[in-house]
Amino acid sequence: SERRVGFISPLSDATERLARTGCAHRFLALTAKLSSGMCASSVFVLPVFTLLFSGGVIAVTLTRSTQLLSFCYHSEQNQPRHCLHKPRHCLHMSASSGPDPEEWRQFRNRLVAQGLPLTTDTEDGRQPKPNSQSLPRKSVAPANEELLQKQNAKLWDEYMRGVWAHPSPFEPGSLACRLPLQAQLVELMRLEKSLAADAGIGCSEALEQKEGDSWGLRLRKKLVSELPTDGGISDTLEQRRDLESSWAANSAYCFRLAEGVVSECLKDLAARSNGGRLDARSLTPSETELVAMCQDAQENWQQVVLLLGAEGGRAQGVVLNRPFARRVDGELAQLLLKGELSAVEAESMVVDFVRAFGRDAAVYYGGPDAQAEGGTLVHGFAELEGAQEIASGTRIYRGGAVGAIRKVLAGEASPLDFRWFIGRHDALSTSDAAWASVACARSLALKQCLGLPKPLWHEVLELCGGELAIWSEIELTQRTDLEPS
Repeated sequence: SERRVGFISPLSDATERLARTGCAHRFLALTAKLSSGMCASSVFVLPVFTLLFSGGVIAVTLTRSTQLLSFCYHSEQNQPRHCLHKPRHCLHMSASSGPDPEEWRQFRNRLVAQGLPLTTDTEDGRQPKPNSQSLPRKSVAPANEELLQKQNAKLWDEYMRGVWAHPSPFEPGSLACRLPLQAQLVELMRLEKSLAADAGIGCSEALEQKEGDSWGLRLRKKLVSELPTDGGISDTLEQRRDLESSWAANSAYCFRLAEGVVSECLKDLAARSNGGRLDARSLTPSETELVAMCQDAQENWQQVVLLLGAEGGRAQGVVLNRPFARRVDGELAQLLLKGELSAVEAESMVVDFVRAFGRDAAVYYGGPDAQAEGGTLVHGFAELEGAQEIASGTRIYRGGAVGAIRKVLAGEASPLDFRWFIGRHDALSTSDAAWASVACARSLALKQCLGLPKPLWHEVLELCGGELAIWSEIELTQRTDLEPS
């Protein structure tokens, strides 16, 4: 039947088959959240998502325990809306026979970048088959690209053939980028506003009824106080809501507003200090919270973290843009090897390690946690003995220190093909809006961060575009130490 809806492998054929159902010309659901877990393991972990079409609904169920994928198409044609629970077609397939996880990542990127091509876009009504060359390459840091070509020609070629990045949920292989404090407060304000809207509370009503003094609420109060009340603007509740929404959507304005709110509070704290000292017992809860947020924002300023694992809204990862050492001596070699080998094994490999990486290494500060546990090795070599892919489809690997040493000594790889990390972040979260999660091409995650003309943080955010690019642009205007790239 031409109206049968199924799951097709490889995935590149899936959208073409969906187009033949006759209802795919109205794709209403953006599936950027399609699979925070699909590329994380061989077991699908996203319970349910729904694709809406003008001709019906496709409900997709991914079952963790049985690894079954269920597509149910509910047609609205000649059926009253209340009968939508009766499926016309249902197909079950095992997850192992589905597309490669890397194809999911590529497909999701195409969806985010340009949506699903419509059947009405072509004369014959058939959807063109997507391909890896369908998206124009986005260049945001030409000087960085030149440096990558010198450091790693293979990775440079991969980068030039299609680097990409877009916001996503936390997942292994993605990046977590520390936002500026002002951007964090803007996100908290918008969350506060969104919760009030979900409760059906107007802007002025929300501020009157809301208890507490969170920084999201405080910034929202400041925003509402700045709204114009003259110039012929009506003060009806609906128009005030619309006005607040339009102002809250102006990211650059809200950033400056947050900057002013933070500055006011810090000036007040400075005025109350005695000889530069401030009694913590005199601080209100909101002031204590702001001091903590300022400290965290400063300590993690513009960090870009490669996520090695993610579960339950929390993630573990290593910082990519904090170089620690370019040379390795015996003591550092022993510490790095301690992450994988026993003390005796590490001792036996120290001499070879120094021979391989002693004069040209890339060792990074990975984060504040587990620094005494030894090093973490990250690279792109699947064949390396002892290496494990951090998540299926990412083609990013960790471990395999002995194999890396032997590969470099044999002349089969360069020392800069590998990245070593001391320490990590163990409990990253997006719950406080401090970190932005970004899915990306592996070439962006694997390239070295050594002497980049444009900082990696700006490169990643500009590749994402949208609001993240706005935060990057605002921060760049405050830098006088960078040349245009």
